[in-house]
Amino acid sequence: MATADGAPVRVSGERRVGVLTRLALSAGQPVPADELLAQVWGQSTATTAGKQLHIVVSKLRSLLSPHEDDEIIATVSGGYQLNLACERIDAHLFTLLARRARAARNHGEVATADALFQRALALWRGNALAGITALWAQVESARLEEAHLTTLEDHIDLRLAAGDHHAVVPMLTAHAGAQPLRERPRSQLMLALYRAGRSSEALAVYQETRRIMADELGIEPGAALRRMQQAVLWQDPALHLTSPAQRTTLAKPVVPIELPAGTRAFTARTAEIAWLHQMLTDTVPGLPTVAAIHGPGGIGKSALAIHVAHAVADRFTDGVLYLDLRAATAGCQPLSPLEALSRLLRSLGLDSTAVPTTLDEAIARYRSLTSTRKLLVILDDALDASQVRPLIPAGPSCAVIVTSRLVMASLDNTSHLRLTGLADADAAALFAGITDSGRVRAEPEAAQQIVRQCSGLPLALRIAAARLAAQPDRTLTHLADQLADPDRRLDALEHADLAIRDSIAVSLQHLPGEPVGHDAAHAFLLLGLLETPTHTAAAVSAVADWPEHRAETALNHLVDAGFLEPAGPGRYRMHDLICLYAREQAARHVPEPVCIRATRRTFHHGMLGLFPQRTTLRTLSSSAQVCCQVPRECQRASPRDVSDSRHESVSCGLAPL
Repeated sequence: MATADGAPVRVSGERRVGVLTRLALSAGQPVPADELLAQVWGQSTATTAGKQLHIVVSKLRSLLSPHEDDEIIATVSGGYQLNLACERIDAHLFTLLARRARAARNHGEVATADALFQRALALWRGNALAGITALWAQVESARLEEAHLTTLEDHIDLRLAAGDHHAVVPMLTAHAGAQPLRERPRSQLMLALYRAGRSSEALAVYQETRRIMADELGIEPGAALRRMQQAVLWQDPALHLTSPAQRTTLAKPVVPIELPAGTRAFTARTAEIAWLHQMLTDTVPGLPTVAAIHGPGGIGKSALAIHVAHAVADRFTDGVLYLDLRAATAGCQPLSPLEALSRLLRSLGLDSTAVPTTLDEAIARYRSLTSTRKLLVILDDALDASQVRPLIPAGPSCAVIVTSRLVMASLDNTSHLRLTGLADADAAALFAGITDSGRVRAEPEAAQQIVRQCSGLPLALRIAAARLAAQPDRTLTHLADQLADPDRRLDALEHADLAIRDSIAVSLQHLPGEPVGHDAAHAFLLLGLLETPTHTAAAVSAVADWPEHRAETALNHLVDAGFLEPAGPGRYRMHDLICLYAREQAARHVPEPVCIRATRRTFHHGMLGLFPQRTTLRTLSSSAQVCCQVPRECQRASPRDVSDSRHESVSCGLAPL
């Protein structure tokens, strides 16, 4: 039976069923047309058989194509190929699950192995390839049935080893009755009965088996069954579960639900929600879905990821994993890949003593445990692609959301979303949703001023609301006045463990080392000294005394790290609050005096005139406190001329720090 989106797709006709089944058993591999004709058409030597095969394939394509984006049955050299992931075909999925279950059992992961065995056996709904009478189908049916029985018996062995003998007696009784000449389930039944205190019944099973084999085959039971009879007669201690290590309790499979709580105040982001929802629900066959959200600190990446994850969590039947990778947590080092994998493995039910101690082994175990599961994994606050890459699950039914300040451009098979600040109306709605509505209604103008000074940054709005909640006797106007002063704004945006300064500083700490990280940090300070609304590589080249390509590399790295955002071809913009922080840092770390290179490139259109030989950079930037030395060629420009024209024609050049 074929299904699409949970609904059956009716495939009628013996040859259509035969061709589709034969292609499915070799999914992802070409099947020669001659082989299909020989197996499905059999003895028919009709000259039109090749044309009939073409018609059958065409009909199957028409039937299945509405449910797949790509051509599901492809024409390949000399034949056809079913382009469907093996995990979507029950026979292949059964084999994969059974193999993973045995691997988990061999590693001592009893609960995981039990869950995988159950999933594999649940795929059976009757005889394999029932209704197809061709010889090739009978051979495949016999092979699959033997695999089914072996897997069933392996699962029973696992349950017996776990002390589950009482529960398996009815199942074994039915299984042994259906397979009277199969000795393994009869030996298992004898062991289960003996451990359940029913020794006489266990011996009766042996006598019945001996009679059946003598009547049907004229032989005695095999050596293993005879040894079991002797062990029961002698009450061999080896039959008992005496060791505490043997008495492993079969627990229910671990289904982690680790999502942090969302927030009722989540606002706007309609387009972003739709994009992420589509990424998580439109899967690509054979590959896990990976959606990466990047943007500056405090922009709402984690809130968006958690909000959408709650909406789609019920689609992921094997659970939701959440891991904070701590790339932007003040005072903490980012998790190493091994630390992160260790946490994920424990969340998946692996005992701490069984967690591998080397990265390669941990990656292999993680892939094994996730290869057949349907998991949603949220990797929050990631540092870079090298930290994230080992944490991508192997299962094609899995999905991953990564949040990071850095663009994960080198992460394979990943869709990317850049998150920017909220629009004014959305920011106002968020602030109103997290602030006492009575206070907002009482001072609507002050509320609007607070929202404007937070510049669309959700973290800043949250901090402002928290400060108001902590000071119920203060007016909104008081906070609005604090925020209106650029020199006090970052001070006002601190409360408890939340601070805009800390959010920005931790990103600076994780800029890479020489040379690109040093250049980016240097450029960050230089941009803080300028009050131009946008910046170019040419301007940074002039102020830093660098080649333009070096300035462009530094600016692009600041974009990747979330400090800048594109503002048109070759132009960059810095968020207002990040700019304030950059100015503070420049005032503290730029050495004094710093030479201003004011040339004809930086002062335009006859603005040179009288200018005091020694002044402060406050002339050019109202918030920077750096003392500067101005060249004599600039002395004819008045301070007012320079200040008033800065957004159009002034570029301030600093010597390399």
